[in-house]
Amino acid sequence: MKRWGYALLAQGLGWLFSIFILESADLSLHASLVEACLAGIFSALFSLLFKEPFWRMPMQMGFSVLLGLGLYFQSIPSYLWLIALFVASLLFGGGVTGRRAPLYLTQQRAFKAILSCIPENLEGKCLDVGAGIGSFMIHIAPLRSQLNFEGIERAPLTCFLGNILCKWKQSGTIRWGDLWKTSLHDYQVVYAFLSPEAMEALWLKAKKEMPPGSLLIVNAFAIPKVKPDKMIRYGHRASDQILCYRLPDR
Repeated sequence: MKRWGYALLAQGLGWLFSIFILESADLSLHASLVEACLAGIFSALFSLLFKEPFWRMPMQMGFSVLLGLGLYFQSIPSYLWLIALFVASLLFGGGVTGRRAPLYLTQQRAFKAILSCIPENLEGKCLDVGAGIGSFMIHIAPLRSQLNFEGIERAPLTCFLGNILCKWKQSGTIRWGDLWKTSLHDYQVVYAFLSPEAMEALWLKAKKEMPPGSLLIVNAFAIPKVKPDKMIRYGHRASDQILCYRLPDR
């Protein structure tokens, strides 16, 4: 089953369990905030059971609660929901549409592992693909000053906020754009914290465009059927890992 299928199944089972419990308790709370909150909790638990990414748990809960609010406050104008969807698309970009790369934030514990993959004397340019609010650049740029840091982000609002933070911290710049339309020819290091679905395409793009000997550093999601040159674990979860791939000669 596709990942979106598991997400829908978790949501559906969450509502079914919520309705069953309230029916068993003989409570007239259907289409209420109580039912929605309960459905959100169950949906998040099912998401965890299906081994979905951790970020989907709060999304499952939030979706159920928003649905409950819509049912409870039926007088809310419909255009407000369109505005909320528009803001979400600005904030999350490709996570809502496109190649399913949601907004991930690099954990503080991961930066030491990332630094160990980048030689201190390495010169050239470093690109953070899917830069988000610039966490990678803000933490790594001051400690690898011989590299010029750039970021690319598809979500307009996230890009705008990240660029302000990076310029304030003098850690480089983030531009609005699409990774898949961006050339990687000039970069000695590329850092990616995307999604499992994007990794194979990213590797094919990197092999075609990045210079031989350059580094592709990946957070959490391994490239299928490709052995990393270096793997560092920084936590207890299976996804708490940094993987470093050195690009081969063409």
